[in-house]
This record gives sequence, structure tokens and C-alpha cells, in this order.
Amino acid sequence: MNSSDLQKKHFAALREKYQIGQHKGAEFNSFLYFILRKAELSIQLTDLEFQWLTDNRLFKTIETISLQQYQAEDFKRLEVESLNLRPKYKIPEELDLPITSSVYSILWKLESRVFLTSSEFEVLNSHNLVATTTLIREILNFAALKISYKATRYLDHYPEEPLYSILKKLDSREVLSDFDANWLLDHDFEETLKIYWQQEHDREAITEFLDLKAKYSIDSFPDTSISSPLYGILKKIKEKQDLDNSECKWLEQQKLTQLIEIDRKRKDIKLFKQLKTRYQATRYKNSDPSSKLFQILRNIESDVTEDDIQWLINEELLETAEIAKEIHFKILKVSYQIVGQLEVDPFYAIMLKIERGERLDPKQVIQLMEEGRLSRHGKIATAYYRLEAVFYEKDYQRTGNKWNLPSASSNWRKADEPKNALKVTDNINWQKVQESDLKSALWVTRGAAFRDLEQLDNAEHCATQAMECQPESHQPYTLMGAIHYDRREYLEGDKWFGMAVERGADDPDDEIKKIVRMTKDKDKRKEVAEYLLSKDPLHYGWARSYLK
Repeated sequence: MNSSDLQKKHFAALREKYQIGQHKGAEFNSFLYFILRKAELSIQLTDLEFQWLTDNRLFKTIETISLQQYQAEDFKRLEVESLNLRPKYKIPEELDLPITSSVYSILWKLESRVFLTSSEFEVLNSHNLVATTTLIREILNFAALKISYKATRYLDHYPEEPLYSILKKLDSREVLSDFDANWLLDHDFEETLKIYWQQEHDREAITEFLDLKAKYSIDSFPDTSISSPLYGILKKIKEKQDLDNSECKWLEQQKLTQLIEIDRKRKDIKLFKQLKTRYQATRYKNSDPSSKLFQILRNIESDVTEDDIQWLINEELLETAEIAKEIHFKILKVSYQIVGQLEVDPFYAIMLKIERGERLDPKQVIQLMEEGRLSRHGKIATAYYRLEAVFYEKDYQRTGNKWNLPSASSNWRKADEPKNALKVTDNINWQKVQESDLKSALWVTRGAAFRDLEQLDNAEHCATQAMECQPESHQPYTLMGAIHYDRREYLEGDKWFGMAVERGADDPDDEIKKIVRMTKDKDKRKEVAEYLLSKDPLHYGWARSYLK
């Protein structure tokens, strides 16, 4: 193949490589061929040559040649750029590194913000690049701090930037300077500023916490964290807010009882003020909750006493005293199980006497019972009987008058305390009791106590002894009638009740009614009622109520 043919083929190859296409000089153009040959030999084109290509609209050719010429010079550029990274990453000038060194690869990774592997750190260590590895660790720390303090929008990763210094201060919880704070503000780091402001708030809170601990003399308490329950509790105490039960329990567990006492006293002062208003005692100026008045008012609804009322009167708190009397009367009514209306006079005075353990006026009590104003079986009557029993026992001890013994025993029975009734007569020396009527009365009351305890054989023995002592007394016969009724021996009982009437006893209805009423066994009670109705349905009409 001659030279001319080779030239044409070479030209065609260059045309294809440099994207000439269907140019009008497609056959052969010596100037175009000249340009393409220069480009192929990596010879820089002149402006004139580029202009010619432009004029002939060979833009793709220009682009291809420009890229090729850029590539031809890229090695030199790469070398220069790599050398420029050395001082940035503190590579010593005296360290000779070829462009092919792995160190440059590592530096370019750092520029791309790619984290290094442990093997890459080993490469740097093998070249003794201590300053470089230290710098890299600072860069890594910078990246972590930007994440922690919401500053990732800041793209520069080099630790000499102002932001790195600011973030390190935040991380060590140092106070920022005005310059630092303004820098964050000027660069729109609002999220980072919020974190700083929270730190400032926490610092103020810690200072306040320490001041409060000193104020309330608990400096020795070890916890200084503002997340401690103690901080919130101290703030509530300072602001005079009530502590709740869980907070008081926590203080008790920590043995911080002085704080519980502060809270309790403040609550008591507030309560005292409310109570004085509620119970019309505002003229009492003392607000100390240790005062007697506070103790009275705090317990007035449940535990007010006669002494408390007298104290109020002595202090000229007459309105409060009247309120206290009304409440005390209601409390006593509940205590004595009184339902419904009850006149204050005379029952308040009666209940006060009972509370004091003073003997009531028997005439007054009997009159109230007869008028139906006082139940014979209620708690006031029971308390009256108990006081009477104690009175007669003491009078016997004082005077030696044995007639007090049956009276004491009888009242113990009415007080529904038959065991105490028996004790009264347990130690009697019967041989020394000369009066037959007294001895009979003692046997009767002792037998009645046995009957109350359902010891009917013992009761019968006592009734028999009483008859022997005083055959004409109706009481032993009445007792014997009741004993037989208890044994369901109703005809026999009626016989004894009849003998009691023969000896002057009133109609035994009251005793029979008592027997029916006091019978605990429902079937037995019904049986007695049926017997009485079968005997005389008109006379014993009241027994029908026990058939239900």
C-alpha cells in the first residue's frame, strides 16, 4: 500500500475518532488533517485552529479534542493537587512519597468525607504520621459532634473551623462566649443554639438546686442531679406548694424528715385558716398549728370532747363552742346507737354524765323510760345500768351494806353482763347472811345470772334455795317459771308463774314478753309464741309478731 493510501486511511480513522461526520471536506482536507494529527500527537491546538473548527461547526470534535488535551495534562494536575493535600493533613515536607503511595489515596478519601478503616490507620502509622492520625481523629470527633449537636448541615469537616471549637465547648458543658453564640446565630444554627440554651437552663437549675439544699440545711445529701426528685420537691416547698403522698414517702425513705415537717406545718397553717373560717373562730389570731385550737378544730368532726368545748368557752369562742356542742351531740348519738330525732335537753347532759362516769338520776331515767323517750334496752340505758352496778359495788365496799349486792347484781344483768353479776355473789359467806329476805334476794339474782348464761340447773338450784329462805316471796317462783319456759316446759312454767301471782306478783306478762324477746333461737321463739297464742290469742296477741 503506497503512502497516499495510508494517509487516506489514517485520515478516515482520525475523522471517526474525533467525530467529524459528513463534513463538506470529507474527501480530504489538508488543514483538518493537520489539526487532527496535532490532536492525536497531544500537541496543543492554537486559538486559530479552534476558531476554524468552530466556524465549521465541528463542536463534537472540539469537545473530544479538549477532553483529550485535558487528560494529557491530568497527571500533572493530579500530582499538584495531591501535593497540596500534604500540608492540610500535616504530611511532613521531608517525607518522600511517590504519587502511587497509599497515603495519597487515604488523603483523597478524607477529602471525600469517607471514614478510614483500621488497616488505613496502620498505613499512616507505618509512615510515623502521628500528627496526621491525630488530625484525623479530630475530624472524626468533629463529625460526631455535629451529629450530637444537630449541626450536620455544616459541610466543612476540617477541625480548625470555629464550629468545632464551639461544639467542643458544648460537649464539655462550658459557657459560650458572646462571639460563639453570635457565630451560631449568624450562621443559622438554631437547633444547636437550643441545645446550648438548654445547657444554660440546666446550669441555672443546678445552681438553684445547690442554693435550695443550703437553704433547707441538707447540703450533705449526695445527689446533685436536677433529675433527682429532691430538686422538684425543694422547688415546691420554696413556692409553698403542697407535696403529694408519693413525694412525702420518698422523703421518708431518704430520712429527710425535716422537709416533711416543713411541708406538714405549712399545710397545717393553711388548714388552720380554713378551719377557723368554717367554725367561726377567726377572732382567734394565733395561726400556729401547735395551738390547742388547731388540735380541737382538726378533730372536731370525729373526736371533740367536753373538755374541748369548755376550753372554747374559756377562750370566749362562744360561736365555735356552740357548733362543737352540736357536733359532739351527734357523735354521742352515734356512739349510743340512737337513730332519729333526740332532744338535746336532757339527753346531751345525760350522755355527758355517762362519758364522765357519773351516776345518773335514777328518777329521771325511770321517768324517761316510762314516758317512752328512752329505750329500756338501748345503749344509754345499758350504760346507766352499768354505772348503777358500779355505784352499788363501791357503796358495798364503803359501807358493808349487803343489800347493795343484789342491787349491783341486778344492774349488771340489765347491762347484759351476767358474768359480772355472778362475780358480785361469788364470794358471799352464806352462813353469815342472817336476814332471810336478803339471802333470798341474793339467791334470786344469782340464779337469774345463771339463767342468762343458760346454766339452767344452777339457776334452778338458786331458785330452790331462795324459796327455802323466803317461801312467801314471789320472786323465786317467777324465776322458776322462766327457767321452765327456757326448757320448753311451758305448762310447768305457767304453774310456777301462777304460784308467783298467788304470792303477790303482778301479771307475769312482762317476764314472758322478756323471755320471748330474749330467745335467740328463732324456732324456739316461734314455738313459745305459738304456745301463748294457742292458750289465749286475745291476751297474747302481741306474740303474733314473733311468728314472722
